[in-house]
Amino acid sequence: MKKNIWMTFLAVTLILTACGTPATPTPPPVQTEEPATTQTGFTSSDAVIASAEIIPAQDTQISFVISAPVKEVLVKEGDVVTAGQTLMTLYSPDLELAVTSAELELKAAELEFTYWIPARHDRPPERRQQAEAELEQAKKKLETAKATFAQTSLLAPFDATVVDVNVQVGELAQSGRAVIALGDIAHMQIETTDLSERDIPNVKIGQSVNVYIEALDITVTGKVLRISPVSETVGGDVVYPVTISLDEQPEGLFWGMSAEVEIQTQ
Repeated sequence: MKKNIWMTFLAVTLILTACGTPATPTPPPVQTEEPATTQTGFTSSDAVIASAEIIPAQDTQISFVISAPVKEVLVKEGDVVTAGQTLMTLYSPDLELAVTSAELELKAAELEFTYWIPARHDRPPERRQQAEAELEQAKKKLETAKATFAQTSLLAPFDATVVDVNVQVGELAQSGRAVIALGDIAHMQIETTDLSERDIPNVKIGQSVNVYIEALDITVTGKVLRISPVSETVGGDVVYPVTISLDEQPEGLFWGMSAEVEIQTQ
C-alpha cells in the first residue's frame, strides 16, 4: 500500500515538473537604426550637413584716406551703383589749388621747352636739356597733385547696392573710418557657419549642394565654390567656412537669412 502511494506521488511530481518548465524566451526583433535626419528632412548618408547664412558675393565698407569735411553725398541707401562711380567727395580747397597751380607750371614749362626746340647756333644745347628736364618735372608734379586730389573722392570698387551711408554733407569724414557700405546683393551666396573639422575632409569644390532657406521655406540647389583654408572657432568647436554659389537666386532672398545645407559628398 505504501509502495503504491509512493509511486503515485512520484508520477504526479514528474508530471507537474514537466508542465512547469519555462519555455525558451523569443529574442526581441533586431531594430535597424534609421539614418539621422534634420528638421529639413535632409539625411546624413553620403552627405555633410551644416547651418549657414546668406551673404552677398562681394561686400565692403569704404573710407577716405584723408580727413576733411564732406562736400557731396551722391548716393543713398538702396541705390544701385556701378564700378568707378563717384559716391562721395570731400571739401579740400588746398588740394584743388595744388592741381591748378601744377597745371599752370606745366603750361609754362611746355612754352619754355617749345622755345628751345629749334636747333639754332645761338641757343646752347645744355639750356634745351634743362628746359626738357623742367618739363618732365612739371608733368610729374601735376600727376602727383591729381593723385592726391583724387583722395577727396570715393569711387565704387564694383557693381553693388548701397546698404549704408554713415555721414552727411558738412560732417567731418575721418581718415580710415567707414562712411559707405556696399554689397553685391544681386548675386547672393551661402556660407556655412558650423561645418566641423571632422567633416571638412569630405568636402570638395564643385560638389552639389541642397540649400534649405528657412525664411522662404524652399530648397534650392548650388555648388561648393570655395573652402576656407583657415579655421574659425565657434562655441569651442573648430569649423571651416564653405562658400556655396546658387544655381538660381530665388525671389525674396535677403542678406543674413538662415539656411541649412546638405553637401553631396558621394
